[in-house]
Amino acid sequence: MTFDMLPNKIKRKPSKMAATMWPDCENSFELNRFYERYESCEGEIGEAYIFFWSAQEIAEYEPLRADLYPATWKIFGGDGGGTYFGFSNDENKRHFFSCDPVDPKGSVTWLGEWPEFIRSVSKAKYV
Repeated sequence: MTFDMLPNKIKRKPSKMAATMWPDCENSFELNRFYERYESCEGEIGEAYIFFWSAQEIAEYEPLRADLYPATWKIFGGDGGGTYFGFSNDENKRHFFSCDPVDPKGSVTWLGEWPEFIRSVSKAKYV
């Protein structure tokens, strides 16, 4: 999978010490690969808008995430209009989802693995 379709990517400065964003997921996990090369991205993808938070923004949100979501749910971005994007690592199988940050457990829409997630967002079929 390439990240060519993701808009306005900000490249990460090369570093031999690049940390894995989510160490409990293997290095081949799509988001770990994204964050090894890029700091963030933001813009239109198909019929929707998408943004991936920076590593710093994810770290700053983590205490709030821990209070609102199950431990295996991680939030990494959104659509700029009140929907967050995240993934769950339950039972060693990652599934991406969208949710309303005000009622995350009550509003979750499961979007499948990475290809299905990107396809759903690009078609604005993620809520």
